[in-house]
Amino acid sequence: MGDDEKQDMGTKMVAPADFAGPMDKRGCTDILCLLLIVAHWVAMTGLGAFAVSEGDYRVVLHPMDVDGNVCGIKYGDKADMTDYPNFYYINSYSTGVCVKTCPTVTNGMDYTTFIGVEGVSGTNSGEYSAVEVATSAYTTYSNKVTDFPYGYSFPVLDTASYMNRCALTGAATTALEAQISSVSGAQQMSSTDEGTLTKIYGDLYDSMTYILGFGFCVAMIVSFLYTFFLRIPGVLFLMIWGCIGAVFAMIAGIGGYAVTEAENWRTAEPGLTEHCSDATLTTDNVTGAVTATDCTKADGLMYVGYVFLGLAGVWFLLICYLRRRIQLALAIVKEAAKSIAAMPLIILFPVMQCAGFVVFMVIWMIYAVYLASLGDPTETGICSTATYLTETLCDAGGATWIRYQSFVYNDDQTKMGWYLLFTYFWSSQFIIALGQIVIAMCVAKWYFCRDKSVISSGTVFQSIKDSFYYHTGTAAFGSLIIAIIKMIRAAIAYAQRKAKQSGSKVAQAVLCALQCYMWCMEKCMKFLNKNAYIQTAIFGTHFCASAKNAFFLILRNIARIGACTIVSEFVIIIGKAFICFITGGCAYFLMDSSTDLQLNYIYAPVFMVMILSWFVASMFMNIFGMAIATILQCFVADEEMFDAGTRFADSDLASFIDANGAPDKPTEKDDNTL
Repeated sequence: MGDDEKQDMGTKMVAPADFAGPMDKRGCTDILCLLLIVAHWVAMTGLGAFAVSEGDYRVVLHPMDVDGNVCGIKYGDKADMTDYPNFYYINSYSTGVCVKTCPTVTNGMDYTTFIGVEGVSGTNSGEYSAVEVATSAYTTYSNKVTDFPYGYSFPVLDTASYMNRCALTGAATTALEAQISSVSGAQQMSSTDEGTLTKIYGDLYDSMTYILGFGFCVAMIVSFLYTFFLRIPGVLFLMIWGCIGAVFAMIAGIGGYAVTEAENWRTAEPGLTEHCSDATLTTDNVTGAVTATDCTKADGLMYVGYVFLGLAGVWFLLICYLRRRIQLALAIVKEAAKSIAAMPLIILFPVMQCAGFVVFMVIWMIYAVYLASLGDPTETGICSTATYLTETLCDAGGATWIRYQSFVYNDDQTKMGWYLLFTYFWSSQFIIALGQIVIAMCVAKWYFCRDKSVISSGTVFQSIKDSFYYHTGTAAFGSLIIAIIKMIRAAIAYAQRKAKQSGSKVAQAVLCALQCYMWCMEKCMKFLNKNAYIQTAIFGTHFCASAKNAFFLILRNIARIGACTIVSEFVIIIGKAFICFITGGCAYFLMDSSTDLQLNYIYAPVFMVMILSWFVASMFMNIFGMAIATILQCFVADEEMFDAGTRFADSDLASFIDANGAPDKPTEKDDNTL
């Protein structure tokens, strides 16, 4: 290999004098970036102070009625709605009126009585006198009861007050959907699946306790159990290979089931086999129950089965090919588990990160809500018949023009909104980056310690102190790069929405390509940043030097690190999936067996539980992901800096990697380990 090529690969790392682990003598790194993010937070505080002084959070948190009044408060020159804190929907376009109390109906809905801009009217209006509508604020509207569900009046429904909004109960959504399907115009309403969505919202509201309890508390318990199991000898091997086998069995099982069902279908329908094989089959020459549709469905199910069986075969071959690297990844994960076991309090560090993120988000949300309240409410509308685009044409066509309010922001307010969004990106990534540095420093100290008995939870506190004192600037530098990329992606997403509204297919295609490119760039930079933070944790170098050293270290060992990283990430994903599905399964069985919980679609709350549990699992498993990446880089650096007899790696890990994946030793002419 020539000198130019050797330079492109970078030179092998050389251990600093008297190197005995992560540097004790450190200096503050990337101070300029630290000052920059502090100045950014100061500017955000100034922006927030302006928004708080000029805005009113109640405008955003309280619902706004059809005429621009804010329920529960006196807003500007609008009507005083202090005595009418609740919002009741009066049509299918989410407009409504302010009422004193939310109505309750025993059987879900009273179609003989309506609540609208003219108050409570109908046969049983006296029973709902406590609802009381502020009719004096809606003098320019008409009930148009005959236009239900598109007018300014809605039947009395069983509701419960939630965030000052009269939310429908499950019984109300069922009754409403049945009524809508029986009136004129039901086809237009049902085509938007409003009834189904309303039922789902009701299910989520009714099962909120289960969702939060399982999504957070149970998921955390399962996560702790999973991390505990990883530290038990033999359990990791059985768990990972068991999951791999379960995935194969699931894919093959789906394929086998589909093929079997298709064959049973053909057997159950007399003449289906020969008719389906007849290329000239038409509905006229088919006798009995066999139709062309039957043939299509049977063939489709058969093809689906073949596809899944093919995927099962590919999965099996892939696992056979990666079996050694999976074993290598398991060895790395075991070392990571050992390091975590030596410092148990490191498991709680994500809780500290979450606490810091919550503190930031509380402040950020206050500023954002006040900033959002600075907009000017503007009346707009939509016709109950989509054919008419203006109020004049809508009225002339005999349809109903549905008014509603939307906020309009000026250029300065829009720019402040973008600034807050960038602050969110930078600050959230800064918290993540600082956590990665802390975890990397903890694991690196464990790896580069010959007497690992001295490593304890005290190492975590020392690493936190060193990371916060010396390397917050490096975290700010790396997070700034990710924040800029995310901001560009947000701008592209905004442009994509505008392009979709304009109907330009060319613009949508170009923006989609740009979005994909920026997504790839973000993933690459996150990977490089993570490894740069590990270099900073070990050697105390600033971000640019760390990124350069990490890049060339990876480049010189691309085959080994690449394979181990991919497989290790796969191991982590299996853990996330395990936690997610175990939590979701427990939630399903408990909600399904509950006699007090009546749900229309149990899968919606279960799906929400699985989403929350996935994020909780990600929080815990990210520790192992960072620990694995740190041990990988520590070992490769250890291999370059020291001879086999003086390496810090445990003998089991060193011998395993040398026997199963170590590259040929470099010669004098080839000074790299690729």
